[in-house]
Amino acid sequence: MQSSWTELPLEDQVEFLSRRLERATRALDDAETMLEQRMRDLARANGELSKREGELVERLNIENRQLLSAQRTARMATIYGDPESGYTVSAHLAVLLGLPQGSAVNMERLIEAIHPLDKKRFLRVAGNFYETFAPDIDHTFEHRVIRNDGAVRWFEWHVRRDSTSDLGRIPVFGSVRDVTESRANARRIKALQLRAERRIDQLDRLTDALAQARFETEEALDKRNQFISDVAHRIRTPMGGLTGAMELLAQRYPGDDIAGRALEAADSLAAIAHSLIEAADETGRDDLALDEPETFEPGVAEAVRVESNSSDRPDSSLLRTIDGEAPRILLAEDTESNSFIISRLVESLGGEVVTVFNGRDALEAVRNEPFDAVLMDVMMPVMTGEEATRAIRALPGPRSGTPIIGITAHSLQAERKSLLAAGMSACLVKPIRRDALEAALREALGAGAEPSGVSDEAYGASGEPDAADALFDVEAFLECFLVLPPSFRERMLQAFTKDLTTNGEQLTLAIEAGDGDMTDKVAHRLKGICLNVGAVAVVEELRKLRETPQEDHGALLAPLREVIAATLAASGDLYRDRVAHAQ
Repeated sequence: MQSSWTELPLEDQVEFLSRRLERATRALDDAETMLEQRMRDLARANGELSKREGELVERLNIENRQLLSAQRTARMATIYGDPESGYTVSAHLAVLLGLPQGSAVNMERLIEAIHPLDKKRFLRVAGNFYETFAPDIDHTFEHRVIRNDGAVRWFEWHVRRDSTSDLGRIPVFGSVRDVTESRANARRIKALQLRAERRIDQLDRLTDALAQARFETEEALDKRNQFISDVAHRIRTPMGGLTGAMELLAQRYPGDDIAGRALEAADSLAAIAHSLIEAADETGRDDLALDEPETFEPGVAEAVRVESNSSDRPDSSLLRTIDGEAPRILLAEDTESNSFIISRLVESLGGEVVTVFNGRDALEAVRNEPFDAVLMDVMMPVMTGEEATRAIRALPGPRSGTPIIGITAHSLQAERKSLLAAGMSACLVKPIRRDALEAALREALGAGAEPSGVSDEAYGASGEPDAADALFDVEAFLECFLVLPPSFRERMLQAFTKDLTTNGEQLTLAIEAGDGDMTDKVAHRLKGICLNVGAVAVVEELRKLRETPQEDHGALLAPLREVIAATLAASGDLYRDRVAHAQ
């Protein structure tokens, strides 16, 4: 058993206690050192905490200032509260109420500012908020207030209350915003919308009225034109017989003064009738300046062919086919007197005449035997001249190309265009004069001798087609220019060359830029320009362009430029050779 230290000798006890005291002293020193270190750490931590607290306070102040600035910009304020502790609002509500910034706004002050017309509703909603409105959902309310400066403003509230809370309370969050200007803007927009709707309704009514007026105008114009056509037929048909009879009389008695005066009188009556009908028809013309001839000569061939110059005619005054035979002419005319007169005129020119009295008989005659040309009256029973022309053009074989010269009792431009579109080669206006009939027949016989549609003048000395024939449909080119009065033809050529040059340059730029939409648009426009004058070579290049993928258009650019340049040069040559001196 270990003995107690008190049983040791005295010297040993002293040494033992001394060592224990030394260890206690060292432990105390270590504890003091550790305590000092802990105190320094605590002081440093307190300093860092104070610094972070200051930074947090500064950040909160910045965010608070930003929030207040945003509230001022949005003209809104915020609210928070619960039934037990009451409600608090942000400082900007005072500004919204027209109070000095920083003024305290409590519930009593807010209720006092509410407009009398909305106050009961506001109090009813506020009193029943907890009982009648569902939690966790935004509820919106609007009401008016009277600001401190007397201005009436609209406030919009968005309020939500939580269904649960750690504090055992039911907190309410909300915002209030001045929406006076937005409501005014909404009213203005609504007013503009209503005004626009009224304008649209007015435009719709005006459009309907305009469409109805246009329909009535077109209907009235159709009736008017039909009336003019009927009057023209009634006047010019007997006038044609009278004029033809006077002309035959003058030919039989060339020196008879009475026959000459009678022929002059018939011509004067025809001119007066034509002038009256043309004057009545002026308002129905789309382009009177281009469509109406400068001077009127009864019976002149209009709209398609130019009369042959005297220098182009053979020495013989009689008509001959390419084989030198007398031409066989089919005459379709339902008026006996006119049929007699026109037949005598054709026979006096050296032609052989076969007469029928309606369009159906004319069709059957052309179907069954060949004719060198057809003189086709327009207004006939059973089948009109226009219907018969279309039927002849639909026949199989070469007889479908028989030249057909229309004979019409009136000169309405719309009807002439319709007849030409039906396939007639030319149009003569009653009363028919011998020289006009001769010119039209010579032109028709010349066209019939050339099935290719190209006249001898289109060939050079070698017998090969010249440049104009390769670049143009010469017949279409002549039709385009000779339909115009001489004074307009030069301007038409200038317009064509300008349009071809301008659109050719635009097409080149579009192809080089790779702009497919612009290329299609300009090519379509250029095709229409060229078709008007029969510039078939350019049309063919445009067809190649349309059928070629866009990425390969560049390869077609050089030949297209060459064809356009050649067409420009050939148009001038063709105009000088075939149009410039034509009457």
